[in-house]
Order: sequence, then C-alpha cells, then structure tokens
Amino acid sequence: MVQLLKSASFTALVVVAGVAGMTANPRMVHAEDGCLPVFGLYHADVTTTGCTSPVGLCATGTITRGAYLDSASVFVALDVAPSAGLPSAEPAANASYSGTITIDAHGGTLQLKDLGVIDSIHGNFSEIERPTSGTGLFANATHDFFISGSLSNNQSTFDGVISGELCGLDVGFGGWPFP
Repeated sequence: MVQLLKSASFTALVVVAGVAGMTANPRMVHAEDGCLPVFGLYHADVTTTGCTSPVGLCATGTITRGAYLDSASVFVALDVAPSAGLPSAEPAANASYSGTITIDAHGGTLQLKDLGVIDSIHGNFSEIERPTSGTGLFANATHDFFISGSLSNNQSTFDGVISGELCGLDVGFGGWPFP
C-alpha cells in the first residue's frame, strides 16, 4: 500500500509540475515559426487629398519604431456607424468604422482590414488590424494586431501604439531584418 501511495504521489507531482510549467511559461514567439511581435508608433492625419473612401474618410500616416513595419500608411474608411452602432447606449459623437489600411514597408506591402471605434467624448480610438494580403515579407501574413491611442488636432490626428503578433512572415525575405 505504501508503494502505491508513493507511486500515486509521484505521478500527481509530475502532472501538477507539468501543468504548472505549461501555464507559467507563455508561448514564446520564434522567428522559426514565422511569428514575430508587432510593435511601433502609429501617426495618421485625416485627409481628403486622393481619398477614395465611399464615406469620405481617409488618413495618411507613418509607422515608426516598428522595425519591419516602419512605413508609410494609408487608411480608407469603407463604412462608419454613429454611436458606434449602439444608438441606445453610446453618444452620437462616438463611432465605429471599418476600412482598409495599406502599409508600404521596406520588406513589402501589407493590406489590412481595419475595424475600429472612436470615443470622441474622451478623444481615444482602438482598432483591430486583420491581414488580407501582402507582398514580400508579408505575402503569407496571418494573425491580428491592434492599434490604440488618442485623437488630437480637433480629432483629425491619430497617435497610437501598435501591439500584437504577425505570423506567416517570410523572415528570410530580402535579407530581413537587415536591409
């Protein structure tokens, strides 16, 4: 009986240690599996110049401190919903929107489907970016990332922080990360 208890105790200890090890060690991002962290600073200004948006809302900007995402960017709104689509719960000044962002980086072009919310009352925005297509480094990009930050200049300037992960990147493209 003592041998069985020792054996059961040892097995329980191994199982608990294994579960604790798996939950205490979050998934690491490795270049080997084509996943890399996404980070950077986003700045964009609303513009009407060359704007092809069906709702008349476009923004041009830059991404800096984003390593492989450092680039120029263009946002084109496809639709906007006042009150963030929740007229009984949100002020009319707040809005949700959907559109596209094109990132023209050194390693290629990344096309994103953008879904966002503007809190005009507090001067904030938050977006989820979903890859739809790309070239070069971004030819097979998957996973979502986020941009969130503040609005300024009479709510025509977006300044935000980019965070998340992109997978399926061709990390050997064009000598990346070294041009």
